[in-house]
Amino acid sequence: MARLSVKAKITIWFTALMLIITAAALGFIVALGGTMLEEIAQANLSRAVQANAAAIEYYRDERSERFKVDEDFDPNSFGSHCAVYSSEGRLLSGALPADFGEGLPFASGPPKLSPSGGRRFYVYDLPAAGGLLWIRGVTPAEEAEVFFASMARLSFVILPVLVLIGAAGGYTIVRRSFRPIDRMIAAADAINEGSDLSARIGLPPKDDEIHKIAAAFDRMLARLESSFEAEKQFASDASHELRTPTAVIIAQCAALDKEGLSEKDYKNGISAIERQAKKMSSLINQLLSITRFEQGRAKTCFERADLSELVSVVCEEMSSVRPEAALSCDVEENIYAGIDVALMSRLIENLLENAFKYGGGEVRVTLRREDGKIRLRVSDNGGGIPPEELPKIWQRFYRSDKSRSSGGLGLGLSLVKQIAALHNAEITAESSPGEGTAFTLTMAEGEGK
Repeated sequence: MARLSVKAKITIWFTALMLIITAAALGFIVALGGTMLEEIAQANLSRAVQANAAAIEYYRDERSERFKVDEDFDPNSFGSHCAVYSSEGRLLSGALPADFGEGLPFASGPPKLSPSGGRRFYVYDLPAAGGLLWIRGVTPAEEAEVFFASMARLSFVILPVLVLIGAAGGYTIVRRSFRPIDRMIAAADAINEGSDLSARIGLPPKDDEIHKIAAAFDRMLARLESSFEAEKQFASDASHELRTPTAVIIAQCAALDKEGLSEKDYKNGISAIERQAKKMSSLINQLLSITRFEQGRAKTCFERADLSELVSVVCEEMSSVRPEAALSCDVEENIYAGIDVALMSRLIENLLENAFKYGGGEVRVTLRREDGKIRLRVSDNGGGIPPEELPKIWQRFYRSDKSRSSGGLGLGLSLVKQIAALHNAEITAESSPGEGTAFTLTMAEGEGK
């Protein structure tokens, strides 16, 4: 039994259960049917005897006694045989079955079973005329026995057929129910053999447990594929972007290893190594942040906060860091939203840094309520972004030819996109060459996550 498949075990159990239930049902039907036939036979016998008793008139005087049988008297009513006897047992009227033997004493009471002549009969005696007459009714008890025998023979035919139908139906149901599991196994084998995480079971949505498991399996595969692709992208991006600072550090170390260098040369070399190390650290931290966002593992702490105050504070801090930039901040007061304060601060800072690096020196920040929405807009007066490059600015490490000289990593806007998504917000960019660029964050008022 332990080596059988789950399908076989369920089919065997289903078949055995069907066998037990069918046998019990047939047994119950046979027993109930036989009992009902016996009760019907006895009830008909009682009705026949009592009806015939009402059709007899008895007369008695000093010289003789006599009785009269009305035309309503029916010796074979309700399938029973009725006869009238004197108190001494002498047959006066009617007739009983030929194989019903004589000599059975009269006794009042309910119908009783009595064997006679190799057969069984129900016998019902009813006294009449104050006990001077007896009416005896007799009906064969064979109908119940014939029913029992017929049902037994029928059961031997029906029971195997029902069991076979039940087994076939059970196996069909189990086989169809387990078909998604076979597809799950095939998908898992395909992934294991070919390392193809894009394989899916692809069952149509249904409300049963198997289809729910298949859907959960597909979601798990999608999550695994996403994580795997994110790790691959992280490794590829990191190796590509770390190549240059690593090469610079190695070259500077080799240069500093030479003899006869001045103190200024050493300071310049160490300064170059420090700059590249900081660049590498910043790159790794930003890549890790983006990867956490993509995998849904970023820690967030949403709260209802004053977005107006946050934008004003960030603008003030950025103005002190970039005193040479012309930053104007136009913020409507008392705008609240459900936000992660740290992440939203980072989003605003990244937009401002992007405007400072690639703009023309003038940056404008506005925060407004419009049509039940909150809109944060950061614009600059720079050279703008060509229309064909605008959809690419959200990609990691993407930098236009013009922006490569600024020294950015090309990760700021990718982080902005991820943070906006965490807040159920939409970030859009508008730009025209020579007219500057504007980024707009739109989110529901009073809501964030």
